[in-house]
Amino acid sequence: MLLPGLCLLSLRRLSCACCIRQAAGTLQALQRSCMLKSLLGYILIGLIKLVGLTPLKTAQKLGRGIGWLLWSFRSRAREVARVNLGLCYPDMAPEQCDRLLRDALLHSGMTAAEMGPFWGYSQQEGLKLLNKVHGGELLDRALADERGVLLLIPHQGNWELTNNFISGQSPVTFMYRPLKNQVFNDWMVKRREMLGCNLVPTTGAGVKRLFEVLQSGGVVGFLPDQEPKRRSGVFVPFMSVPALTPKLPGELLRKTGAIALMVCVVRLPDAQGFDIHISEPPSDIYADDPEVSAAAMNLAIERCIALCPEQYQWEYKRFKHRPEHALSPYAKAGVP
Repeated sequence: MLLPGLCLLSLRRLSCACCIRQAAGTLQALQRSCMLKSLLGYILIGLIKLVGLTPLKTAQKLGRGIGWLLWSFRSRAREVARVNLGLCYPDMAPEQCDRLLRDALLHSGMTAAEMGPFWGYSQQEGLKLLNKVHGGELLDRALADERGVLLLIPHQGNWELTNNFISGQSPVTFMYRPLKNQVFNDWMVKRREMLGCNLVPTTGAGVKRLFEVLQSGGVVGFLPDQEPKRRSGVFVPFMSVPALTPKLPGELLRKTGAIALMVCVVRLPDAQGFDIHISEPPSDIYADDPEVSAAAMNLAIERCIALCPEQYQWEYKRFKHRPEHALSPYAKAGVP
């Protein structure tokens, strides 16, 4: 009996030692992964700062080069954008669709490269890039009303300019989705807050803060054209395609009595700067029915896109979730 007992004890010790070594190896791998992510974050910050030292025209030329690479090779961005354009413009001629796809990727490249100047400039330097504000009187009236203002800002042109512009008119709070790279995320938040905006994460506490800001008559900025979690959205038409659309903007309006305005940015040719377009959404955005409100918001986004379709962020998987859990169009097209 003694020998089997000793063997069993030895096996248990060996198993325990193996578990400890395995755990230690896993911990070391996680540490290496975190170190690599941190290093990549610092490299990205350095590149953005470097581009930020250049004039806008140089940054945009660099961005067009990035966009050309995305277009020339079978990039994920190109294939996602191709699927989206096919869904949203089903009657468009193939050669016209290809031209729009190419131009959209060139503009997306410019948007990425412009982060250098936008995050590197001071608020006043950034405002020098603003050429004209269309519909500025709508914002002036809404601010004077003191009921709270919800600014709905689609991913059009370079939406980062709205940070400079709006914070120059009034304190503004934006909701943002934290990035996985903590180093880059912290730097990004710091830069945006230096431009005069307050950031809250996409959490329950963040949503609560948005309600508080609007109830006190403040200004909230919200990017309305990203998919929420299923329980937080409704399927309503976007460019005639059912799209999971956030209910939160409608809830904010109904429960606070705030005023909704659309704000979109359009890039001018030859580095001449940007125009900001402010408009009123359809009145149904204030409807009690979440689907009616969300559909009105999507219609307002479509009107913004119509100003300059090639400057919209088509490479985002806007139709990833489908009604009845059907297969997404990206999976059908073999896009990862």
